[in-house]
Amino acid sequence: MKKLKDYKNELEKIDAELLNLPEGSLIKREKYYCHLINQKQVGITRNKKLQRKLCRTKYLLFRKKEVAKNISISENMPVKIHEATDKEVIDSFTGAYSEMPADYFYHPSVENFLSMSNKKNPYREEDLKYASNNGTRLRSKSEALIANQLESYDILYQYEIAVKLKNKTIYPDFTIINPYTGKTILWEHFGALHQEGYEKRMNEKMDEYLKLGHIPFETIIYTFEADVLNPARLKYLIENVILS
Repeated sequence: MKKLKDYKNELEKIDAELLNLPEGSLIKREKYYCHLINQKQVGITRNKKLQRKLCRTKYLLFRKKEVAKNISISENMPVKIHEATDKEVIDSFTGAYSEMPADYFYHPSVENFLSMSNKKNPYREEDLKYASNNGTRLRSKSEALIANQLESYDILYQYEIAVKLKNKTIYPDFTIINPYTGKTILWEHFGALHQEGYEKRMNEKMDEYLKLGHIPFETIIYTFEADVLNPARLKYLIENVILS
């Protein structure tokens, strides 16, 4: 459940991002897209960059209104607030916005995130024997189950890409981004506790992540074999850590 401080932090981030986005709205006149601002219409059918920015503005203004409402509710009575998913929000938009691709509403950091696919872990690539539903190659059946769950939510992730933390390069199992907020989450799956020495290495890895500033189940997810055998557990982690 989000806390009051979480909503206030989100509101600050929204206001900061809006400062660099255009005012006005995206409309359609016959078959042409226009930028409506100060009661004037400027054709932007070929200007995909501006269309993206106006879509992002639309999403943020909607989200700002929702966050402000949730702050008011949380200040008066701390309760669990039901929120529509980002996909549901985007699907509710009408007019020209309803014709735009979903990625037009994404956080600007997504483009850079997707470009990181060329920084994959080079270690024993021949061990990537399992495939997710979308074709990502992974090292274990359990990791493939996690990937399938992420894909079922249309969550963007990279498998074993290089992440630099405090001048140290690591290769988490999954690096995940919430496409609408830009929030990045790491996910480590520990699936070989039966192997000698594995638990010791696991604890060392967890300690290192903590030293690097990662807080369990806030900025990093840990799972074990029992978790992947329980779809409800994976669903809970996705909805309450990644998408929250």
